[in-house]
Amino acid sequence: MKAPATYGFKQSLVKVGTIQRLTPSPCHPKKVLAFLTKQLALLPPPSHSTARPLEMSFTGCSRVSIKGKNTFNHVEGNQINGTVHGNVIFNAGQEVVRRTKYDQFHEVILGDVILEKELHSSDFDWKLKHWKVLARHKTQRTIYTVEIVDRTTKFTAMTYEGEDAKRVWEEDFERFSCTKNLGSFQLFGINQSSIPMLIFHNELIPLQHFYKSSFWSSVYLTCLVENNGWSHTSVWMDMRGSLCGGAEGPYAYWIPSDADGSLIVPTKADMLKDNICFQFFCKIRSRVDDSILWCAHYSRGSIFLDDLLLGTADDPRSKNPDDPVWNSTTYSYLCDLQQDPFYHLLMNIISELQFDTVYSPSMEAVARWPQGAGSLWELDQSEQRGLVDETVLDGGLTHFMLDLTHWQNVHLEASYNNWKLQSAWLSQSSWVFGALNVTEGEEHFFLIDLPSLTIESTLHEYDGLTAFFNLCDGKPPIKETPPAPSPIYLFLHPFPKSLSELITWRCQPYFWSFDKTGQSGMSEEECEKWGLPVLTSRIIGHFWVPQWPTYTYTALQDWQEACDFDPATSDWARSRRYPEFEVVSQRCFEEVVDIQEKETSSSWWEAIVGSGISAFGF
Repeated sequence: MKAPATYGFKQSLVKVGTIQRLTPSPCHPKKVLAFLTKQLALLPPPSHSTARPLEMSFTGCSRVSIKGKNTFNHVEGNQINGTVHGNVIFNAGQEVVRRTKYDQFHEVILGDVILEKELHSSDFDWKLKHWKVLARHKTQRTIYTVEIVDRTTKFTAMTYEGEDAKRVWEEDFERFSCTKNLGSFQLFGINQSSIPMLIFHNELIPLQHFYKSSFWSSVYLTCLVENNGWSHTSVWMDMRGSLCGGAEGPYAYWIPSDADGSLIVPTKADMLKDNICFQFFCKIRSRVDDSILWCAHYSRGSIFLDDLLLGTADDPRSKNPDDPVWNSTTYSYLCDLQQDPFYHLLMNIISELQFDTVYSPSMEAVARWPQGAGSLWELDQSEQRGLVDETVLDGGLTHFMLDLTHWQNVHLEASYNNWKLQSAWLSQSSWVFGALNVTEGEEHFFLIDLPSLTIESTLHEYDGLTAFFNLCDGKPPIKETPPAPSPIYLFLHPFPKSLSELITWRCQPYFWSFDKTGQSGMSEEECEKWGLPVLTSRIIGHFWVPQWPTYTYTALQDWQEACDFDPATSDWARSRRYPEFEVVSQRCFEEVVDIQEKETSSSWWEAIVGSGISAFGF
């Protein structure tokens, strides 16, 4: 048989009957077209015989043929796409396929998603950042466990419905599509229908569905979320038994506190078991001390003093509207000490409660902050205006020099370091209870938690308006105040240590003086003469009565023993740089005495044995 004719063109091989390979060398497209047209014209005309039709075969392709008027596009090397219709070749521009960020994930159609179980649903009305409203979104986001057709494993899907569903979906997509690690949701696929979805690998379970709060697991969870930057409600468990962070889910309660964010803890869900996480913490010991004390501090609850006093033989409360406490400006700040707003605790019962003291359920002082350890009152330097050169004198006075450039705007803020006092108590409560032979009822011991105090200048008259009206009335203008001798000192009286001292202190917390030692203060007339600002004090916040559950005291005792500290001593507290408390009373506590025996004195202050409470009035 005669071999088919062969035509060559710059190393390209064309065989009549079968084109085995077409690899044109780079050349001008018009020359290629002219050459091929010329060569094809030399071919014999098509016949109606049963001969096999022309077939074309290209390298790099499989199971592809061109028959009749069908078309085929092929690009090899640095060439321009060509389209062949029968015996004519057409050149076209190269088609570019555009990739998008969505192409990295599976597109799952809505009909292939089978909802199995709802895990959480939340409504979005506002978008907040740093507690500021950035935008308003009306969207409902629901999280489901789902199945997908032709897939053997289960998935977790988030659906979006509402006016801004697409926008919220897009924001969540941006968040989760850029995250790929074991500690986060891993995005599998998307759906961009009218009910858009994000679909995640694995069947994920929110923490709330399986977690029960405890002290040690609370310490662990706080360390976990702080280290990973998760929120309190975004903790989930995957099917491997590992905890991960993801979307906001249902609220799971654990003791909210702070922790060392640099502390790396395992993510296995077994760490939620108290014995396992306790053993882990024992390996790192002092590195977790602060986190444990923070958790202990925030495990506190609160009690109302009227609940304690109701155990006495008579009701030590007053309904009398003529009672001076009704008219006290301080009473509004004390209302959180009692539960029943229609009654008023007699101030002579509670006025001598000390701020630095731990009390028994019978309101008996049992331990206190030592006198030589310094005051727990602190001035906030960042809030200080109009005063400079703070100095604390031996007698307890604190003096400042008046800043004559800002003397009309004086502001001070003082706060009681409740945190320091309460942490010091918790770190040595075991030995105090041991010294007092307390074996039960620890949850009823309490302290007083104080609000902050501010002292600031106020204007008692509008000098500018006074001068204006005097001018209108034909009166001589007010003479300018002569410059005062300098320096001028402001002296603060010692900060109060009890409720009764607080009420007295608020009436006159300061005095002005030219004397640096404060031996002599200016009279009201002198202050007015030199135009010194009048200062008033305010209470910012409320009083309340914190208590701690028995399990907190037990956990702290166990921790001391695990760290080789004797809980019968204050060693652990002193290792934390807290002073040892003074034990006030080692007697057994008497809850009630016979009030009838005290009626002749008409006094309430002896209703509680050993309280040392004296009468106080306004």
